[in-house]
Amino acid sequence: MPSTMKKLLFLGFIVFLANCGSDSSNPDVTPTTTTQGLRFDSAGDFSSSASVPPSIQQIASALTTGQCSDLEAPITQDDPILEDGLDCDEDDGLVAHITPSHYSLALKRISLVPEDESGASIDFIADTGTLAQSEVIEFTTDDSSETIITLDPEDLTAGTYSGVEMEIYYFELTFLVAGVEQKVRIYMSDDDFEAEGNLGHHQGDITFMDDDGTELGWIDDTWTTAGLSTTRGKAQNGAGGTDAETDHDRGFFGDANLWDLEVLNQGVGQDIYLTTLEFDSPLEIPDISSFTNLITITATFSVADTFFYEDFEPQDTSDFPGFFPADGGEASSEGAAWAPLTPTAELSVEVSTP
Repeated sequence: MPSTMKKLLFLGFIVFLANCGSDSSNPDVTPTTTTQGLRFDSAGDFSSSASVPPSIQQIASALTTGQCSDLEAPITQDDPILEDGLDCDEDDGLVAHITPSHYSLALKRISLVPEDESGASIDFIADTGTLAQSEVIEFTTDDSSETIITLDPEDLTAGTYSGVEMEIYYFELTFLVAGVEQKVRIYMSDDDFEAEGNLGHHQGDITFMDDDGTELGWIDDTWTTAGLSTTRGKAQNGAGGTDAETDHDRGFFGDANLWDLEVLNQGVGQDIYLTTLEFDSPLEIPDISSFTNLITITATFSVADTFFYEDFEPQDTSDFPGFFPADGGEASSEGAAWAPLTPTAELSVEVSTP
């Protein structure tokens, strides 16, 4: 299904927030209250800017942020900032949002990228070896305020840095699925090649998880537990098609425009989602001998806007109601475009002197 939306760049914001949680397993990253070094703060807002899941019968306006007049003309696409029910680009796809009660990311690695390719990167989360050992960062309604990771000056390398590079295993959201709160996992990387343990998932696969982290099965056509499949097969294939390098059939999330990006074509043993978020201005890290400041990068985002989609005319109204996850609609619908994003992320950098 065409599920990456038209806002793929927002995916980078999701990942950037991931380095903002505590990482007790990484010896190079220690939560601290030091007044020197490089610090990341984050805040997830679960309450503002988005809506309750719309029903089949009515897409109700709610507390979303924007009207059509807030978009830059000419309007070629709808935007996640819009309130529910709008169709500013007049393509018959109505804007809708789902607000998860829980949001998490699994990251194999996340690093500061030097502007000079010959320079050294700085790991926020060092390569964990395999995707199964990825660091999981969580945001919930009960724990959504600022969390801090600080790198001490001795853990930094002086230089100029252009952005952050990340390897993503999966992300999880808990939201209303067919009338019941359900944890949904979406895989961004294959874990079924030899180096990663042959765990059986392809990019774009969607599975349901229980509270203990046990996988319940693959989504098989509809957003329902009754329609889950305990084994991955051809039925789980989506609009992403087949990976020419690995011969893997991609899942329902994403399409060929996403999975065929050059940066993701890493070879048959490297089918891991890789993305980079660039800074607006290069970040300067001074030499440790002169490092007297605290550099703070703060990322604030609205979890309430995370799951943004447009529902078009259902492909088969006699069988299914359309996309609408809250009502158990079509997970494989060709009549919807969607992505779990952080479209309202705001990023700021501050340098303070102790």
